[in-house]
Amino acid sequence: MSIIGIYLAAGKSRRMGRNKLALAVGKKTLGSLALDTAIQSTLDTVCIVVNENDELSWLPERMKTHEKCKVVICPGSDEGQSASLRFGIEYARKIGASAIVILLADQPFITIRMIDEIIACFQEHPNSKYIATAHDGTMKPPILFTRDLFPALLEVRGDQGAREFLHRAAADTGKQLPCHDPRLVFDVDDERDYAVLLSQLE
Repeated sequence: MSIIGIYLAAGKSRRMGRNKLALAVGKKTLGSLALDTAIQSTLDTVCIVVNENDELSWLPERMKTHEKCKVVICPGSDEGQSASLRFGIEYARKIGASAIVILLADQPFITIRMIDEIIACFQEHPNSKYIATAHDGTMKPPILFTRDLFPALLEVRGDQGAREFLHRAAADTGKQLPCHDPRLVFDVDDERDYAVLLSQLE
């Protein structure tokens, strides 16, 4: 049972106005934080989906060469997050993955435990089609999808990624793991969010 992470890092940071993945967070970059977490989890591989113009200045050399990491360039990333998602799924299909875990490069506070609990839940309930993080009534990444859902996910379009698909999915086909700490699902979209992130380091 091969489970790989799809690390969505191909966004254009339009709301931020600059490459948010390269923003400094202490001695690290925003884009490297969740990736470092993913590498330390029980995921077999982490597929890092980036856009064509990304010079990868945000990605530390040790991650570029890490045995768990595979950087793939998404040529159609202008379409939105769904394009990156589809590109990652195609990679997962090519290597025969049993399931994927969707991870966002701008979610700095996800934990190893979150990822590993999702994987453990799937291993305990292999008939589930998805395992989602749930906060305040909304399903959010990290989210696991089994290969049974790959064909349907490849039909997703626009900038909503898998969110709209999850809302349509029957509840009894998957499971939700509650997350009661909003910090863990916090994502950085604009300068205000970046300031909040930095305040957490003080």
